[in-house]
Order: sequence, then structure tokens, then C-alpha cells
Amino acid sequence: MATMHQLVEQYIPLANKLAFQKKKTLPKFIDIEELRSAAYLGLVEAASRFDPEIGVTFSTFAYPRIFGAIHDYLREQGWVKRGDLTPVLSLDAPCAEDEECTLKDTIEAKPEGDTEECFEVITLNLDEQAKQVLRFYFIDEYSMKEVGEKFGVSESRISQLIKHFKGRIREEWSEEALRLELAA
Repeated sequence: MATMHQLVEQYIPLANKLAFQKKKTLPKFIDIEELRSAAYLGLVEAASRFDPEIGVTFSTFAYPRIFGAIHDYLREQGWVKRGDLTPVLSLDAPCAEDEECTLKDTIEAKPEGDTEECFEVITLNLDEQAKQVLRFYFIDEYSMKEVGEKFGVSESRISQLIKHFKGRIREEWSEEALRLELAA
């Protein structure tokens, strides 16, 4: 059985890989070294909590913890919001020219009572389960764990579903088409 120190040393490349992958999706002013530091903290936490008796490999166990530590760091710095759909669509209609805007910002910028209409437009061609998962996570701001409990699945499964549903939205809506639809 590997010690915590050995696990950390062995999986530093995984932490680096996740930090570099995340950096590709972020503005240039965010320093890779800061992301790597956050990834290392996630790696150390995962190594300290890992129990080989659970029957999963360390990399499978560590991956979401490292990624989560990076995301937590970005959230603490104010660079990412929990309900941020920026990877899905970046809309600049309600924001200043030099400010990146999220789909949630666009929904919130609509007049009172239109939030439901915007959400319905965006999720029009998704099934009810997809709509519920996205609503709980992005609109109601439940954690993935809480959403998982509602559906009787794991937090990681909810993460997979959200990624899948966001991909379907990305395929269906261009920024311009969505902007025009929401302006109507």
C-alpha cells in the first residue's frame, strides 16, 4: 500500500494536467501557477482521504477532488460563479463590452417574471429529467450532491449529466440565435 506522500508524488502529473486543461478555458490573466497550487492542494486532500479498501483506483478517486479544488480556488477569487454557464454560451447583451457574461446573467437581466420563460427557451428540446437537473443546479443553486440525492444517483453522475446536457444546449444554440430568441 502506497503512503500519502508516495501517492502525492506519483500523481503530480495528473494535478498538472487538470490545471493546464482548466487554464485553456480561462482568461489569460489567470496564472497557471495558481491553478497548479490549487490542484496540488486537491491532490494532497485526496491522498489524505483515500482508502484503498473502497475498490477504486487512486486516480479515479483523486480526479474530482483535484478538479474541485481548482474550481473552488477560482470561485474564491471571484473568477467563476457556481451557476456559471460560460462554457455553454457566453452572452454579452446585458453586460459591459469588456465584461464576460453568463447565461445566468442574461436570464437575470430579463424583466421580473421572465426567468422561467428564458429557462424554458434554453431547455426547450431537453427532456424533463434534463430540465429538472439543470434547474436544480443552475437556477435553484443546489449542490451536485443535493441534486444527486433528489434523483437517487451519485454526485459524479450528476456532474456527468450536467456536462452532457450543457453539450446538447451548445449544439442547439449559437450565441446569436439565443440572443435573438431572448430579445423577442
